[in-house]
Order: sequence, then C-alpha cells, then structure tokens
Amino acid sequence: MTDKIPEHNAIAQAISARQDWVVERLKKFVACPSVLGAERSAQEYIASLYDELGFAAKMLPVEVDRIKNLAGYSPVDWDYHDRPNVVAVHDVKNPAGRSLIFNGHVDVVSPEPVKLWRHPPFTASVSREQGETFIYGRGAGDMKGGSMCYLWALKALQDMGLEPASKVVLQSPIEEECTGNGALAMLAAGYTGDACLIPEPFHETVLCTQIGVIWFQVRITGKTTHVLGAGQGVNAIEKSWVIIQALRAFEQEMNKPERIPEPYRATHHPLNLNVGVINGGDWASTVAGECVTRFRFGLFPGESITELKKSIERRVAEAASSDPWLKEFPPQVEYIGFQAEGCGFNDSGPFGKALQEAHQSWRGGAPQKLHATCTTDVRYFNLYYNIPATCYGPKADNIHGVDERVSLDSMQRVTEVMTSLIIRWCGIQKKKRPI
Repeated sequence: MTDKIPEHNAIAQAISARQDWVVERLKKFVACPSVLGAERSAQEYIASLYDELGFAAKMLPVEVDRIKNLAGYSPVDWDYHDRPNVVAVHDVKNPAGRSLIFNGHVDVVSPEPVKLWRHPPFTASVSREQGETFIYGRGAGDMKGGSMCYLWALKALQDMGLEPASKVVLQSPIEEECTGNGALAMLAAGYTGDACLIPEPFHETVLCTQIGVIWFQVRITGKTTHVLGAGQGVNAIEKSWVIIQALRAFEQEMNKPERIPEPYRATHHPLNLNVGVINGGDWASTVAGECVTRFRFGLFPGESITELKKSIERRVAEAASSDPWLKEFPPQVEYIGFQAEGCGFNDSGPFGKALQEAHQSWRGGAPQKLHATCTTDVRYFNLYYNIPATCYGPKADNIHGVDERVSLDSMQRVTEVMTSLIIRWCGIQKKKRPI
C-alpha cells in the first residue's frame, strides 16, 4: 500500500475531472439496445472500456451444460449463441489487501411501448432538472449507470497515478433480469474474489436482504371454433381468468402479517404476483384454443422454491377442479426463467463495515439499509460461493418504466464512496507502467 492515501479533496477533484468522460461513455453504452438475446453490442462496448483501463477483457460464452446442474440455475426456453459474458481482471503478484469483484449486468428490459417515451429510449439525453443532472435512457439506471461508477472510480485512481494493490475482477453478466445464469456461469468459471459489490440503482443504500423470485407459466387448452358457433367452443383466454383470480387469492394469503419476517414487516405487501405476459389465440374470429400466461412471484429469504412450486401447482389444480372444462383438461404449470432464492447480507461483517465506513467518510452519516422486494445477482455470491456481496449504487427513477433515468450527481457520490472502498479493501499502490 502507498505510504500516503489521497485526501478526500484530491479524490473528489480527480473524479470531477472525469465527469465528461463518464457521460460520453454512458451515452454510448445506453445506445447499445441490450435486451434479452441482443446483448452482444453492449458487451463489446464494455469490453472496450475494460481494455481502455488496461484490464484485458475476455468474452466468455455461457455454456448451459456446465451450469444446469448447479445450485441457482434457472431453466430457459432460449439459447445462448453469440450472447457472451465479459470479464476482466486486474491482478497483483503480491497483494496488499483483499480482492474485490465489481459486477454490473448488461441486460435491460424492453422499453415498449416506445411511443410513451419523451425521447427515444436508446438515445441517451442529459437534462438538468431542479438542481440535479439526469441521464435518460433505457438501462441508464438499471444498471449501466452503476457500472460506469466503478469504471469512474478506477479511472480516477489512475489519473492520480494509483491502482488497486490487490486483485480486482470486473464482471459484465447477461440475464440478471430473467435468470441470473450469466453471473452463475462466471463464478463457476472461477472468477471469484473476497467480496463483491453490485452497483444496482438503490439510491446509495446498502442492500441487507432481498426476496427470491420465481417465474412460471400456466398453459390452458380450450376448444377452437368459428365465432359464429362460439357457444360450441371454449375460449382458453377467458378460462385463464379462473387461474389468475386463484393466484391473486394465494398472493393475499402469502402476504398475511403473521407470515412476514421481521425485515419486511414495515413493507406493505412485500410478495408481489405479476401477470407479465399473456399469449392466446391467433385469429380474431376464432375462439382461442390455447393461452399461456407468464407470472412472477416472490418468496422470503429462507423459504423453499420447491415448496412454493408445490403450492402454486396445488392452487392451480384447485381452481381447475371447480371449472368443468378445466377439470377435464387440467392446466399445465411450467417453469421458465427465475428460480431465485431470497438471501441476506451480513452488513456487520468486514466487507459490510468497510463499505459503510467508506460511505460515512464522505456523507457524514451511516447509509440506510435496504430490504429489497426484488432479486439481484448477489444471491449467487452469498448463498453458493461464500463471497460477501451487496448492492450499493446510484439514485435512479422509472427503472423498467417509461423515461428511465439516473442521477449523474448521485453517480458521482457513489463513485467517491467506491474509490474509498477500493482503498480500504484492496489497498492502493503506484500505477505500474505497461510493459
């Protein structure tokens, strides 16, 4: 470690001097429309940023056969051709501290309906509003802005002639928004460390617990006929409503106060059922013969995915038994996407303390603690690889919604804390000149 750690003023100046650098690159990053199946352009771009920092980037294919039997794997009905992860490593022969992973997923959700946006979602725009600067665009908040924060911190250190004195691993996984298989594949490939920080857009809070998430779909068979004889047909779309109502009743039961664990008792309705996608019928004048509805549901840390599946299947079967058609032709419950357990982070452990101390040194007080009603990739690190991991990232609004945006001011504050975290956790040394 260097004899002299930079003062906060020197760190702040180095970070401020790189603001335009960050904005320019974030805008280009947002311009890569990295929705499910189309992540390649964004991965190539972030690989170029890793290379720019001198961290040699590698493209890593996601090989399902290597991860499908591992804990935390989520089943899919799509392939992984030409959809790589990206990883880069800053290694140190004689580390002065502990190693650190920065993980920021590259995938974004669909911006549809695009017509509701004020600006094209994949053309980032910068706006100063009520004394704060925002960058708009799909993925600006969730979570390309967060990924730029750790690059900003590393670049600022380099500008001061410094670099981490221990190993730092940069991870850009795919599929955080639907499976987490990208993060799992990188850990299974050996890209591990002593701790991990994921800069999700949680407004400068420290993630302490998160719920689990399961995706499932219900396939209902009807009876097709021409609409002129609709009375002789059975509309699978309409029959889906029987199942949706039953699952809504199940959702209410799962949120009864007596079964909500302590971290979530102050959260209204922490387990949410979402009716996300419905595909039924193929002709307006034909009674729909099939309907497939995709759902998302949550579970608390410590609860079993296997048991939740059994409960879902039982509720669907009970609802079907009350309907003559569905009793004769039972709906099928299928699982595609998230099979994510809930998890917690020990914020009183060494990594949690280091992060909170870094925050307090800049902000003058302890960060707020977050008990999230969504899932993130931290579960893989904490549950399956014994790597303490949490989320700490910038303020963002409308993530997954219209006019998504990230606060540049908050990004800068997060970068300040990240820089101090690197110093505290990894140590720093004079930057070595490339050979």
